[in-house]
Amino acid sequence: MTMYPEMDEKSILDDVQNRPVNPMIAYVHIPFCPSRCTFCHWITKTKSRADEVDDYLDHLEKEMVLYRTKLGVDKIPVDSVLVGGGTPSYLSAKQMERFLSAFTNNFDLSNCTQFSLEPEPTTILGDEGLEKLKIMKDYGVNRLSMGVQSFDDKVLARMGRVHKHADTLKALEQINKAGIENTFIDLIYGYPDQSIEQWTKTMQEAVTLDIDGFQLYRLRIKPHGDRPGNILKVYDKKAESFPGVDKIYLMKMLGLVISRENGFDEQQTRIFARKAESISHYLRDSCCHLSDVVGVGVSSWSNLRGVFSLNVGDESLEQYYQLIDEGKVSINRGLVRTHDDEVRRRFILPLKNSFVHKQTFNLVTGETVQDYFGEKIQWLKKVGLLDEDKEKVFMTARGLFFANEVAIQFFSEKYLPFPELACAS
Repeated sequence: MTMYPEMDEKSILDDVQNRPVNPMIAYVHIPFCPSRCTFCHWITKTKSRADEVDDYLDHLEKEMVLYRTKLGVDKIPVDSVLVGGGTPSYLSAKQMERFLSAFTNNFDLSNCTQFSLEPEPTTILGDEGLEKLKIMKDYGVNRLSMGVQSFDDKVLARMGRVHKHADTLKALEQINKAGIENTFIDLIYGYPDQSIEQWTKTMQEAVTLDIDGFQLYRLRIKPHGDRPGNILKVYDKKAESFPGVDKIYLMKMLGLVISRENGFDEQQTRIFARKAESISHYLRDSCCHLSDVVGVGVSSWSNLRGVFSLNVGDESLEQYYQLIDEGKVSINRGLVRTHDDEVRRRFILPLKNSFVHKQTFNLVTGETVQDYFGEKIQWLKKVGLLDEDKEKVFMTARGLFFANEVAIQFFSEKYLPFPELACAS
Protein backbone atom coordinates (compact mmCIF):
# COMPACT_ATOMS: atom_id res chain seq x y z
CA MET A 1 0.00 0.00 0.00
CA THR A 2 2.87 2.39 0.70
CA MET A 3 3.77 2.06 -3.00
CA TYR A 4 0.41 3.38 -4.25
CA PRO A 5 0.66 6.35 -6.64
CA GLU A 6 -0.37 9.84 -5.53
CA MET A 7 -4.07 10.42 -5.00
CA ASP A 8 -6.22 12.96 -3.18
CA GLU A 9 -9.63 12.57 -1.58
CA LYS A 10 -11.49 13.36 -4.83
CA SER A 11 -10.71 9.95 -6.35
CA ILE A 12 -12.18 8.05 -3.43
CA LEU A 13 -15.05 10.36 -2.43
CA ASP A 14 -16.30 11.97 -5.66
CA ASP A 15 -19.45 10.23 -6.92
CA VAL A 16 -19.20 7.77 -4.01
CA GLN A 17 -22.99 7.60 -3.62
CA ASN A 18 -23.33 6.19 -7.16
CA ARG A 19 -20.82 3.35 -6.72
CA PRO A 20 -21.89 -0.15 -5.53
CA VAL A 21 -22.45 -0.28 -1.77
CA ASN A 22 -20.60 -2.86 0.36
CA PRO A 23 -20.74 -3.67 4.08
CA MET A 24 -18.38 -1.33 5.94
CA ILE A 25 -15.88 -1.62 8.81
CA ALA A 26 -13.67 0.99 10.53
CA TYR A 27 -9.99 1.35 11.45
CA VAL A 28 -8.57 4.14 13.64
CA HIS A 29 -4.84 4.79 14.01
CA ILE A 30 -3.55 6.23 17.30
CA PRO A 31 0.20 6.81 16.77
CA PHE A 32 1.38 7.38 20.37
CA CYS A 33 3.57 4.82 22.15
CA PRO A 34 5.57 4.45 25.39
CA SER A 35 8.60 3.41 23.27
CA ARG A 36 9.64 2.73 19.68
CA CYS A 37 9.83 -1.06 19.17
CA THR A 38 12.70 -2.20 16.95
CA PHE A 39 10.35 -4.34 14.82
CA CYS A 40 7.76 -1.60 14.16
CA HIS A 41 7.45 -0.23 10.61
CA TRP A 42 4.48 2.06 11.34
CA ILE A 43 4.08 5.76 12.13
CA THR A 44 4.44 6.16 15.90
CA LYS A 45 5.38 8.97 18.30
CA THR A 46 6.96 8.21 21.67
CA LYS A 47 6.63 9.92 25.06
CA SER A 48 4.26 12.59 23.70
CA ARG A 49 2.93 15.29 26.03
CA ALA A 50 -0.77 15.47 26.90
CA ASP A 51 -1.24 18.62 24.79
CA GLU A 52 0.29 16.88 21.74
CA VAL A 53 -2.14 13.99 22.15
CA ASP A 54 -5.04 16.45 22.54
CA ASP A 55 -4.01 18.21 19.33
CA TYR A 56 -4.09 14.88 17.47
CA LEU A 57 -7.50 14.01 18.92
CA ASP A 58 -8.79 17.42 17.76
CA HIS A 59 -7.80 16.62 14.17
CA LEU A 60 -8.90 12.99 14.38
CA GLU A 61 -12.41 14.10 15.37
CA LYS A 62 -12.44 16.65 12.54
CA GLU A 63 -11.44 13.90 10.10
CA MET A 64 -14.29 11.65 11.32
CA VAL A 65 -16.77 14.50 10.76
CA LEU A 66 -15.29 15.19 7.31
CA TYR A 67 -15.54 11.53 6.31
CA ARG A 68 -19.18 11.04 7.30
CA THR A 69 -20.18 14.43 5.84
CA LYS A 70 -18.55 13.63 2.50
CA LEU A 71 -20.22 10.19 2.54
CA GLY A 72 -23.53 11.99 3.07
CA VAL A 73 -24.58 10.16 6.26
CA ASP A 74 -25.40 11.22 9.83
CA LYS A 75 -23.25 8.36 11.10
CA ILE A 76 -21.09 5.83 9.21
CA PRO A 77 -22.59 2.35 9.75
CA VAL A 78 -19.94 -0.29 10.51
CA ASP A 79 -20.04 -4.05 11.18
CA SER A 80 -16.75 -4.18 13.10
CA VAL A 81 -14.07 -1.80 14.43
CA LEU A 82 -10.34 -1.98 15.14
CA VAL A 83 -8.49 0.78 17.00
CA GLY A 84 -4.75 0.23 16.53
CA GLY A 85 -1.48 2.09 16.31
CA GLY A 86 0.78 2.83 17.91
CA THR A 87 -0.77 2.27 21.29
CA PRO A 88 -4.40 3.42 21.67
CA SER A 89 -4.22 2.77 25.43
CA TYR A 90 -1.45 5.42 25.67
CA LEU A 91 -4.30 7.95 25.99
CA SER A 92 -5.16 9.08 29.52
CA ALA A 93 -8.55 8.06 30.93
CA LYS A 94 -9.92 11.52 30.11
CA GLN A 95 -8.53 11.38 26.56
CA MET A 96 -9.86 7.83 26.09
CA GLU A 97 -13.37 8.98 27.00
CA ARG A 98 -13.06 11.97 24.69
CA PHE A 99 -11.87 9.83 21.77
CA LEU A 100 -14.51 7.12 22.21
CA SER A 101 -17.26 9.72 22.59
CA ALA A 102 -16.19 11.35 19.30
CA PHE A 103 -15.95 7.97 17.57
CA THR A 104 -19.40 6.79 18.65
CA ASN A 105 -20.88 10.17 17.64
CA ASN A 106 -19.63 9.67 14.07
CA PHE A 107 -19.90 5.90 13.57
CA ASP A 108 -23.10 3.88 13.89
CA LEU A 109 -22.38 0.77 15.98
CA SER A 110 -25.96 -0.53 16.16
CA ASN A 111 -25.08 -3.54 13.94
CA CYS A 112 -21.43 -3.79 15.03
CA THR A 113 -20.52 -7.36 15.99
CA GLN A 114 -17.16 -6.49 17.58
CA PHE A 115 -15.29 -3.39 18.79
CA SER A 116 -11.61 -4.27 19.18
CA LEU A 117 -8.71 -2.20 20.57
CA GLU A 118 -4.96 -2.90 20.86
CA PRO A 119 -3.53 -2.02 24.32
CA GLU A 120 0.04 -2.24 25.68
CA PRO A 121 0.47 -3.88 29.13
CA THR A 122 1.98 -0.99 31.14
CA THR A 123 -0.65 1.51 29.93
CA ILE A 124 -3.52 -0.41 31.54
CA LEU A 125 -1.96 -1.01 34.98
CA GLY A 126 -2.93 0.67 38.27
CA ASP A 127 -6.05 2.69 39.02
CA GLU A 128 -5.66 4.85 35.90
CA GLY A 129 -5.31 1.75 33.73
CA LEU A 130 -8.40 0.15 35.24
CA GLU A 131 -10.37 3.36 34.71
CA LYS A 132 -9.35 3.36 31.03
CA LEU A 133 -10.49 -0.24 30.63
CA LYS A 134 -13.86 0.50 32.24
CA ILE A 135 -14.33 3.51 29.93
CA MET A 136 -13.56 1.26 26.93
CA LYS A 137 -16.16 -1.25 28.11
CA ASP A 138 -18.74 1.50 28.70
CA TYR A 139 -18.35 2.63 25.07
CA GLY A 140 -18.75 -0.88 23.66
CA VAL A 141 -15.16 -2.15 23.35
CA ASN A 142 -15.62 -5.91 23.75
CA ARG A 143 -12.29 -7.32 22.54
CA LEU A 144 -8.67 -6.46 23.36
CA SER A 145 -5.65 -7.65 21.38
CA MET A 146 -2.63 -6.89 23.55
CA GLY A 147 0.88 -6.44 22.16
CA VAL A 148 2.86 -8.88 24.32
CA GLN A 149 5.35 -10.23 21.71
CA SER A 150 7.39 -12.35 24.15
CA PHE A 151 7.40 -13.72 27.72
CA ASP A 152 11.19 -13.46 27.94
CA ASP A 153 12.37 -10.21 29.56
CA LYS A 154 15.71 -10.28 27.70
CA VAL A 155 13.98 -10.63 24.33
CA LEU A 156 11.53 -7.86 25.30
CA ALA A 157 14.45 -5.54 26.10
CA ARG A 158 16.02 -6.26 22.70
CA MET A 159 12.67 -5.50 21.08
CA GLY A 160 12.64 -2.05 22.72
CA ARG A 161 9.55 -2.89 24.79
CA VAL A 162 9.00 -1.11 28.11
CA HIS A 163 6.94 -3.90 29.66
CA LYS A 164 8.17 -7.06 31.38
CA HIS A 165 6.50 -10.46 31.59
CA ALA A 166 5.16 -9.64 35.07
CA ASP A 167 3.39 -6.60 33.57
CA THR A 168 1.64 -8.85 31.03
CA LEU A 169 0.22 -11.04 33.80
CA LYS A 170 -0.94 -8.00 35.79
CA ALA A 171 -2.50 -6.47 32.66
CA LEU A 172 -4.50 -9.65 32.04
CA GLU A 173 -5.79 -9.44 35.63
CA GLN A 174 -6.81 -5.82 35.01
CA ILE A 175 -8.72 -6.77 31.86
CA ASN A 176 -10.61 -9.45 33.80
CA LYS A 177 -11.40 -6.94 36.57
CA ALA A 178 -12.84 -4.51 34.02
CA GLY A 179 -15.08 -7.25 32.64
CA ILE A 180 -13.84 -7.29 29.04
CA GLU A 181 -14.32 -10.94 28.17
CA ASN A 182 -12.50 -11.43 24.86
CA THR A 183 -8.70 -11.10 25.16
CA PHE A 184 -6.01 -11.97 22.61
CA ILE A 185 -2.26 -11.44 22.68
CA ASP A 186 0.33 -10.99 19.90
CA LEU A 187 3.55 -13.03 19.86
CA ILE A 188 6.53 -12.70 17.49
CA TYR A 189 8.89 -15.50 16.42
CA GLY A 190 12.11 -15.36 14.38
CA TYR A 191 13.64 -12.61 16.53
CA PRO A 192 17.47 -12.17 16.74
CA ASP A 193 19.08 -14.63 19.18
CA GLN A 194 15.68 -16.23 19.86
CA SER A 195 16.22 -19.95 20.38
CA ILE A 196 13.88 -22.84 19.62
CA GLU A 197 13.78 -23.53 23.36
CA GLN A 198 12.75 -19.94 24.19
CA TRP A 199 9.96 -20.01 21.61
CA THR A 200 8.73 -23.42 22.80
CA LYS A 201 8.61 -22.13 26.37
CA THR A 202 6.70 -19.04 25.20
CA MET A 203 4.11 -21.17 23.39
CA GLN A 204 3.78 -23.57 26.32
CA GLU A 205 3.02 -20.63 28.60
CA ALA A 206 0.66 -18.93 26.14
CA VAL A 207 -1.71 -21.91 26.10
CA THR A 208 -1.99 -21.84 29.93
CA LEU A 209 -3.08 -18.19 30.15
CA ASP A 210 -6.67 -17.10 30.72
CA ILE A 211 -7.03 -15.73 27.17
CA ASP A 212 -9.25 -16.47 24.19
CA GLY A 213 -6.49 -16.72 21.64
CA PHE A 214 -3.31 -15.32 20.11
CA GLN A 215 -1.85 -14.11 16.85
CA LEU A 216 1.56 -15.52 15.90
CA TYR A 217 3.66 -13.18 13.75
CA ARG A 218 6.89 -13.98 12.00
CA LEU A 219 9.31 -11.06 12.41
CA ARG A 220 9.17 -8.76 9.38
CA ILE A 221 12.56 -7.29 8.56
CA LYS A 222 11.75 -5.49 5.32
CA PRO A 223 9.53 -2.42 5.79
CA HIS A 224 5.81 -2.77 5.11
CA GLY A 225 4.74 0.57 6.59
CA ASP A 226 5.61 4.25 6.23
CA ARG A 227 8.55 4.28 8.62
CA PRO A 228 11.21 1.54 8.31
CA GLY A 229 11.85 -0.13 11.67
CA ASN A 230 15.19 -0.19 13.47
CA ILE A 231 15.24 -3.95 12.93
CA LEU A 232 16.78 -3.16 9.52
CA LYS A 233 19.82 -1.60 11.23
CA VAL A 234 20.09 -4.60 13.55
CA TYR A 235 20.02 -6.92 10.54
CA ASP A 236 22.63 -4.89 8.64
CA LYS A 237 25.00 -5.02 11.62
CA LYS A 238 24.44 -8.59 12.79
CA ALA A 239 22.57 -10.69 10.24
CA GLU A 240 24.04 -13.88 11.71
CA SER A 241 22.05 -13.38 14.93
CA PHE A 242 18.75 -13.87 13.06
CA PRO A 243 17.35 -17.43 12.89
CA GLY A 244 17.67 -19.05 9.47
CA VAL A 245 14.70 -20.13 7.39
CA ASP A 246 14.75 -23.74 8.63
CA LYS A 247 14.71 -22.61 12.26
CA ILE A 248 11.90 -20.14 11.54
CA TYR A 249 9.81 -22.88 9.91
CA LEU A 250 10.43 -25.08 12.94
CA MET A 251 9.23 -22.27 15.23
CA LYS A 252 6.14 -21.85 13.08
CA MET A 253 5.39 -25.59 13.20
CA LEU A 254 5.92 -25.70 16.96
CA GLY A 255 3.45 -22.83 17.28
CA LEU A 256 0.89 -24.78 15.24
CA VAL A 257 1.35 -28.08 17.06
CA ILE A 258 1.39 -26.69 20.62
CA SER A 259 -1.66 -24.52 19.86
CA ARG A 260 -3.66 -27.38 18.36
CA GLU A 261 -2.78 -29.83 21.13
CA ASN A 262 -4.13 -27.36 23.69
CA GLY A 263 -7.43 -26.53 22.01
CA PHE A 264 -6.38 -23.40 20.08
CA ASP A 265 -7.19 -24.04 16.42
CA GLU A 266 -5.99 -21.87 13.53
CA GLN A 267 -9.30 -20.11 12.87
CA GLN A 268 -7.78 -17.74 10.29
CA THR A 269 -4.22 -17.61 8.97
CA ARG A 270 -1.88 -17.07 11.97
CA ILE A 271 -4.85 -16.47 14.34
CA PHE A 272 -5.45 -19.18 16.95
CA ALA A 273 -8.50 -19.40 19.18
CA ARG A 274 -10.70 -21.85 21.06
CA LYS A 275 -13.77 -20.39 19.29
CA ALA A 276 -13.93 -18.96 15.76
CA GLU A 277 -16.29 -16.18 16.88
CA SER A 278 -13.66 -14.64 19.20
CA ILE A 279 -11.08 -13.81 16.51
CA SER A 280 -10.80 -10.28 15.13
CA HIS A 281 -14.00 -9.57 13.20
CA TYR A 282 -12.22 -6.62 11.59
CA LEU A 283 -9.64 -8.99 10.04
CA ARG A 284 -12.31 -11.56 9.17
CA ASP A 285 -14.54 -8.91 7.57
CA SER A 286 -11.70 -7.29 5.60
CA CYS A 287 -9.95 -10.49 4.45
CA CYS A 288 -12.77 -13.05 4.13
CA HIS A 289 -15.96 -11.03 3.65
CA LEU A 290 -14.07 -8.32 1.71
CA SER A 291 -15.91 -5.47 3.42
CA ASP A 292 -15.13 -1.84 2.65
CA VAL A 293 -12.92 -0.08 5.20
CA VAL A 294 -13.10 3.52 6.42
CA GLY A 295 -9.72 4.41 7.95
CA VAL A 296 -9.07 7.57 9.97
CA GLY A 297 -5.84 8.80 11.50
CA VAL A 298 -2.31 9.24 10.21
CA SER A 299 -1.14 6.41 7.86
CA SER A 300 -4.46 4.52 8.11
CA TRP A 301 -5.89 2.87 5.00
CA SER A 302 -9.33 2.79 3.43
CA ASN A 303 -11.06 0.60 0.86
CA LEU A 304 -14.18 2.32 -0.38
CA ARG A 305 -16.36 1.10 -3.25
CA GLY A 306 -13.59 -0.01 -5.61
CA VAL A 307 -10.81 2.35 -4.50
CA PHE A 308 -7.90 1.68 -2.13
CA SER A 309 -6.47 4.74 -0.38
CA LEU A 310 -3.81 5.50 2.21
CA ASN A 311 -3.62 8.49 4.54
CA VAL A 312 -0.43 10.53 4.77
CA GLY A 313 2.40 8.69 6.48
CA ASP A 314 3.64 11.75 8.27
CA GLU A 315 5.89 11.28 11.30
CA SER A 316 5.71 14.95 12.34
CA LEU A 317 1.89 15.00 11.79
CA GLU A 318 2.18 18.46 10.16
CA GLN A 319 0.96 17.35 6.72
CA TYR A 320 -1.81 15.31 8.34
CA TYR A 321 -2.98 18.36 10.29
CA GLN A 322 -2.68 20.66 7.28
CA LEU A 323 -4.94 18.56 5.05
CA ILE A 324 -7.61 18.30 7.75
CA ASP A 325 -7.43 22.03 8.49
CA GLU A 326 -8.06 22.58 4.76
CA GLY A 327 -11.26 20.54 5.09
CA LYS A 328 -9.84 17.43 3.38
CA VAL A 329 -9.66 13.80 4.42
CA SER A 330 -5.92 13.14 4.78
CA ILE A 331 -5.54 10.81 1.77
CA ASN A 332 -2.39 11.20 -0.33
CA ARG A 333 -1.97 7.80 -2.09
CA GLY A 334 -4.33 5.30 -3.60
CA LEU A 335 -5.37 2.94 -6.36
CA VAL A 336 -8.57 2.73 -8.39
CA ARG A 337 -8.92 -1.00 -8.88
CA THR A 338 -9.12 -2.46 -12.38
CA HIS A 339 -11.28 -5.51 -13.13
CA ASP A 340 -8.16 -7.70 -12.93
CA ASP A 341 -7.22 -6.15 -9.56
CA GLU A 342 -10.69 -6.90 -8.21
CA VAL A 343 -10.74 -10.48 -9.52
CA ARG A 344 -7.36 -11.24 -7.92
CA ARG A 345 -8.34 -9.55 -4.64
CA ARG A 346 -11.54 -11.59 -4.43
CA PHE A 347 -9.57 -14.79 -4.99
CA ILE A 348 -6.33 -14.21 -3.04
CA LEU A 349 -7.67 -12.78 0.26
CA PRO A 350 -10.34 -15.44 0.89
CA LEU A 351 -7.94 -18.18 -0.25
CA LYS A 352 -5.25 -17.09 2.18
CA ASN A 353 -7.60 -16.58 5.12
CA SER A 354 -10.36 -19.19 4.63
CA PHE A 355 -11.49 -20.45 1.20
CA VAL A 356 -12.83 -19.21 -2.14
CA HIS A 357 -16.54 -19.91 -2.64
CA LYS A 358 -16.81 -20.52 -6.38
CA GLN A 359 -20.40 -19.36 -6.86
CA THR A 360 -19.86 -16.15 -4.86
CA PHE A 361 -16.66 -15.44 -6.82
CA ASN A 362 -18.55 -15.89 -10.12
CA LEU A 363 -21.50 -13.78 -8.95
CA VAL A 364 -19.32 -10.83 -7.87
CA THR A 365 -16.65 -10.85 -10.60
CA GLY A 366 -18.48 -12.35 -13.59
CA GLU A 367 -15.56 -14.80 -13.93
CA THR A 368 -15.11 -18.45 -12.99
CA VAL A 369 -12.12 -19.56 -10.92
CA GLN A 370 -11.40 -22.23 -13.54
CA ASP A 371 -11.29 -19.81 -16.48
CA TYR A 372 -9.22 -17.21 -14.63
CA PHE A 373 -6.87 -19.33 -12.49
CA GLY A 374 -7.40 -22.93 -13.63
CA GLU A 375 -3.84 -23.63 -14.76
CA LYS A 376 -2.27 -22.36 -11.52
CA ILE A 377 -4.85 -24.17 -9.39
CA GLN A 378 -4.05 -27.48 -11.12
CA TRP A 379 -0.30 -26.99 -10.69
CA LEU A 380 -0.66 -26.13 -6.98
CA LYS A 381 -2.95 -29.15 -6.49
CA LYS A 382 -0.25 -31.40 -7.99
CA VAL A 383 2.32 -30.23 -5.42
CA GLY A 384 -0.17 -30.63 -2.56
CA LEU A 385 -0.69 -26.96 -1.71
CA LEU A 386 -4.28 -26.47 -2.95
CA ASP A 387 -7.42 -28.58 -3.22
CA GLU A 388 -10.98 -27.99 -4.36
CA ASP A 389 -14.45 -29.49 -4.39
CA LYS A 390 -17.64 -28.51 -6.23
CA GLU A 391 -18.20 -25.48 -4.00
CA LYS A 392 -14.81 -24.09 -3.05
CA VAL A 393 -11.04 -23.79 -3.58
CA PHE A 394 -8.92 -24.04 -0.42
CA MET A 395 -5.38 -24.52 0.80
CA THR A 396 -4.30 -27.88 2.15
CA ALA A 397 -2.62 -28.06 5.57
CA ARG A 398 0.70 -27.90 3.73
CA GLY A 399 -0.53 -24.94 1.68
CA LEU A 400 -1.64 -23.06 4.81
CA PHE A 401 1.84 -23.44 6.25
CA PHE A 402 3.16 -21.61 3.17
CA ALA A 403 0.11 -19.34 2.79
CA ASN A 404 2.06 -16.23 1.70
CA GLU A 405 4.05 -18.15 -0.89
CA VAL A 406 0.89 -19.77 -2.29
CA ALA A 407 -0.96 -16.43 -2.41
CA ILE A 408 1.89 -14.79 -4.32
CA GLN A 409 1.44 -17.30 -7.17
CA PHE A 410 -1.82 -15.50 -8.00
CA PHE A 411 -0.37 -11.98 -7.97
CA SER A 412 -0.26 -9.93 -11.12
CA GLU A 413 3.41 -9.73 -12.10
CA LYS A 414 3.36 -5.93 -11.85
CA TYR A 415 2.49 -6.18 -8.13
CA LEU A 416 5.11 -8.67 -6.97
CA PRO A 417 6.26 -7.28 -3.61
CA PHE A 418 10.03 -7.43 -4.15
CA PRO A 419 12.01 -7.40 -7.41
CA GLU A 420 14.01 -10.47 -6.40
CA LEU A 421 10.82 -12.49 -6.03
CA ALA A 422 9.38 -14.16 -9.12
CA CYS A 423 6.46 -16.49 -9.77
CA ALA A 424 7.45 -20.06 -10.60
CA SER A 425 6.80 -20.90 -14.23
